[in-house]
Amino acid sequence: MIQAYHGAAVGEHHRYRSWDHCYGYFRQARRDGLVADRDHAALQLACYLASWGMYRGSSFLLQRAYTVHRDVIELVAETRFDALWDADLGARATDAQFVPCIHDLIEGIREAYKPFARATGSARPTDTLITKVILGTFGCLPACDRYFIDGFRGEGLAYSSLNDLFVERVLAFCDAHLSVLQDEQARIEHSSEIRYPLMKLVDMYFWQIGYEKEANSISG
Repeated sequence: MIQAYHGAAVGEHHRYRSWDHCYGYFRQARRDGLVADRDHAALQLACYLASWGMYRGSSFLLQRAYTVHRDVIELVAETRFDALWDADLGARATDAQFVPCIHDLIEGIREAYKPFARATGSARPTDTLITKVILGTFGCLPACDRYFIDGFRGEGLAYSSLNDLFVERVLAFCDAHLSVLQDEQARIEHSSEIRYPLMKLVDMYFWQIGYEKEANSISG
């Protein structure tokens, strides 16, 4: 499933590559670079989110300039999240220690976007938006969009909302399949010279399952 997803991103201009560019920028800039050039970081995030469907007509982001992301950039640059830059979440059995930190990150992003969402009639920023931001910056959670959730549930894993229990379930999945995920991580790094974090691979795996499930139901 991971190979099918990665193989679909043909050419340097494919929209899937937007994640590569965004994640690569944030990995290089980290806290000091983000603080020094907040607007550049906000533009990187905006372009990636647009490519990944977060500027559709129903989204509050469609009514805003890139500056709507400034508070999120300031949030991810806070020192309390420094440990997440170096953590390939899911690679170690002790990674459950990061759950409280990720919880704070989720709630912080939610609060940063909430005023803009409410101003356009949305009750709150969606779990999809929050997790896509996290995947494009720290790379420490998969993106909880429709295909991912369908794939996750289709493999017998429960999903109700973006909460600590979900993070723990994803970590447990990584632990159970670590050697296979790391093999794919090494294969992609060898072929593309980009080291995908494990959570990106988890995202690709379940997304592809959900995507193929829908495609098969339509063709069937």
